[in-house]
Amino acid sequence: MLVSVLALSLAGCAGMPAPAQKNARIERLTPEELARMQPKQIPKLPLQEIVRMSKAGATVQHIIAMIKQTGSHYALSASQAIELHKQGVSTQVLDYMQSAREQELRDRMADEINQREQRHAEQLRRQEQLWRDRYFYDPWWPAYPGHSHPFQPFGGLYWRR
Repeated sequence: MLVSVLALSLAGCAGMPAPAQKNARIERLTPEELARMQPKQIPKLPLQEIVRMSKAGATVQHIIAMIKQTGSHYALSASQAIELHKQGVSTQVLDYMQSAREQELRDRMADEINQREQRHAEQLRRQEQLWRDRYFYDPWWPAYPGHSHPFQPFGGLYWRR
């Protein structure tokens, strides 16, 4: 009888999850690999059309409204912005194009962070559910409601997560 109890208790200990590796390495993509994997976004409103509208005398608000309406995003380098300004595009339009690009990047980053947090929360929820589904789980351990016991910070000597 004693041997079977000992064997069952050892089998319960063998079911504990392994601790996370301390030196786990996260593989990251280089910027070149990421740029190669992502499809190039072709703006719905080409830069030549913006230059043409600027030369034709369209207002800044009209050009910005057209950019918003078409949902175009531009990744302009400094030299491209200078060249567009030389061709007659207003600095306000260039500022809007740059700020819209920055906002798009912030939104993508926030989406990625939210997705990671949701995956992490789901993983924690599953781990907690597995812990609760264990046969010997007792949520009131070490004392039951209504039973007095001396104060034991962190649950006393038998502290569990």
